[in-house]
Amino acid sequence: MTKKASDPTQSSSIIVDAPASSANLGPGFDVFALALAEPSDRLMLRAKASSRHDTAADIRVMGTGSLKSIETSPENNAASAVVLKMAKEFELRYEISLVLHKGVPIGVGLGSSAASSAAAAFAMNEHFRLRLGPSELVKYAAHGEFVSSGVEHYDNVSASLMGGFVIVEDARRGRVHKFEPPPSLTACLATPKVQLPKRKTEYARSILPREIKLGKLVVNIAAASSMVAGFARGDIETIGCGMTRDEVVEPARSSMIPGYAAVRRAALDSGASGVCISGAGPTMIAVMDSRRVSAELVLKSMLDSFRVAGAPAEGFITKPGRGARVVPEGRH
Repeated sequence: MTKKASDPTQSSSIIVDAPASSANLGPGFDVFALALAEPSDRLMLRAKASSRHDTAADIRVMGTGSLKSIETSPENNAASAVVLKMAKEFELRYEISLVLHKGVPIGVGLGSSAASSAAAAFAMNEHFRLRLGPSELVKYAAHGEFVSSGVEHYDNVSASLMGGFVIVEDARRGRVHKFEPPPSLTACLATPKVQLPKRKTEYARSILPREIKLGKLVVNIAAASSMVAGFARGDIETIGCGMTRDEVVEPARSSMIPGYAAVRRAALDSGASGVCISGAGPTMIAVMDSRRVSAELVLKSMLDSFRVAGAPAEGFITKPGRGARVVPEGRH
């Protein structure tokens, strides 16, 4: 059955922001993710009607930091690959130009490729009035993750698209659940400057245990369930307690992060409710209730611990994010 799209609005372009995200959150491996208010990727999509029998796309990547690792061929770039897939399935015949401003750091565990993929899926849906719901957009955005890493990761793209805290039950069947985080939940993120493998995520998955003792599995199920209960009740202490109790994935990956144990301890001693590795790392994320704990103090303790471990780090404080959105004219 052929999918139908409406003609784009009279405006020849659209600009979309999609936020960074922190996946796993301890025991929620490949299932949990939290959208962050900052940083974000910004994508400008410009479409021009064409006499071609298909859609042609080109992409230009801008931003600070090293962008050398980002593919710029349309078929191999996460964002443009999403655009081409959606254009093919909806039989769009346009010349589409993309300008991607990378705000999310690459390869540090903040869902960089997911933010770009989410921005592309959201921009296509809005500009061509495809009328797709969040669960359908997640599937298209996951194609960008496949192009980027070889695996259709759904956790980061779900958070970047939908915002808040997400649980990926079965994305292929459209079962992604969203919770609004407590208003006072605040996150500190610290990224050590370390040398990482070229295919970091692939390596980080390769060192995970192939067999898990029943007792550890029970601990992780209890911790993950506790986190869901915490988000459902708006209880930051319960959220933090759950995210700190991972006995399966995090112990295996801790060796990738200098000072891991000391950073965890410092964050908790400074008042954080919970702390864990963000995604595949090396960034670490701590959460707290900003009404009673100083986020500045928590972040400082984390950065100091990394420095003592011989890994100078950079960090920032943020809140949960609201998901992909169109940037209104005048705010470009």
